[in-house]
Amino acid sequence: MSFPRYKSYKESGVEWLGDVPEHWVACRFSRVILAIKDGTHGTFSRMTEGKVFLSAKNVNNGRIEISDDESLITWKDHSDIVSNGFPQKGDLLLTIVGTIGRSCVYSLDEAIAFQRSVCFIRLKKSCLPQFFYFLTQSKFFQEQLQSRSKSSAQAGVYMGDVSATSIMFPTNYEEQQIIAAFLDRETAKIDALITEQQRLIELLKEKRQTVISHAVTKGLNPNAPMKDSGIEWLGEVPEHWEVCAIKRMTLLITDGAHISPETGGGVYDFISTKDISDKGIDFEGCLKTTSSSYEYLVRTGCQPICGDILFSKDGTIGRTVVIKEQRDFVVASSLIIIRPDSDILDSSYFNYLCQSSVVVQQVEGFVKGAGLPRLSIQNLLKVFGVFPSFVEQHSIVTFLDNETAKLDTLTTEAKTAITLLQERRTVLISAAVTGKIDVRGLVSVKPEVKAETVPC
Repeated sequence: MSFPRYKSYKESGVEWLGDVPEHWVACRFSRVILAIKDGTHGTFSRMTEGKVFLSAKNVNNGRIEISDDESLITWKDHSDIVSNGFPQKGDLLLTIVGTIGRSCVYSLDEAIAFQRSVCFIRLKKSCLPQFFYFLTQSKFFQEQLQSRSKSSAQAGVYMGDVSATSIMFPTNYEEQQIIAAFLDRETAKIDALITEQQRLIELLKEKRQTVISHAVTKGLNPNAPMKDSGIEWLGEVPEHWEVCAIKRMTLLITDGAHISPETGGGVYDFISTKDISDKGIDFEGCLKTTSSSYEYLVRTGCQPICGDILFSKDGTIGRTVVIKEQRDFVVASSLIIIRPDSDILDSSYFNYLCQSSVVVQQVEGFVKGAGLPRLSIQNLLKVFGVFPSFVEQHSIVTFLDNETAKLDTLTTEAKTAITLLQERRTVLISAAVTGKIDVRGLVSVKPEVKAETVPC
């Protein structure tokens, strides 16, 4: 859909911004800010009862997201933090540490305590918070924040950096209302489409696991004679299949390095859980270790070979990948190396078995730890699997390769659609809040008179 432009423009005075509508104002953000304040810099002990204590992660998607496991502080600490009057309803919240640039309009009647990773911006009365929320989400504002981000252990900007950003806006309050109402409506449509695609991805993921689980527990022949597996949650399996602990079908189950390898001047790939994904192993983004560390880790059994399966056991549990070619690399303790007995177990079949609900549900029952979930090798050794003949394993792998490829293609298409929708959302917001399009005739609002003007 194409949108009209304003009838006349003027130079903004900002080189990278270009022209703005003739009646708009271009100035520093500080000119429209009554007050700016970040969250508390104090540290507090985690409580089992008390008031929530939020951080940048809670500001997302234009709203405050609070979960059941938030950090809690005492009522007194909370009262001390919010006693300065921040935040209050109508303040603009902006994340300034970590993932900087997320924002929302504070809409709660009661003040909530925030850590210093969030700053509160109180605007002049002639400035509509919702318009300025969209302005902070525009590409030109985000790029300014990123350019001012300080390089440290955790990226961040100072409140002075926020105040110094260049902005432009219509001084007419009703026009701000119209632009905000237009963007509320249009972004809601886009967000609904994104939600549909995200739901489709979840359904495809569920379908994928269902297809895999059925193939590795019931086989491909619907008329095959069945027998009771002897395991209540598993039910019947083909009569000639074996149900046993996975360790009986393997030659080796061990984990990677329990030491921190030397990384200065490293040349050999050192793979951990974070480097494993559905796409395989990220050799480009992994850590590198030195020759001496590599040789030691090889000697101590931390080097997979072709045909091995890597199984993640720390953090993200149960992510797997088959080693399909020999390569010189070693793995961290967050990964388990599983070496199937190639005479009786096909690596690709075993990989699919690990992705099935049969193994996933057992593994989930063994996982320990809330902060960093972990699966011990001892518990993995207790996991049972279902194993057909070697010939049937190959047939099932061929079938699943074909079926999952179809589902993966649909998933990729859905992810591409989300990316395009997110790009359209950003472009639309940026165009509207910089005056590149004129939306005044596309939505109507009830005028709200504001006496104050913005001196710029």
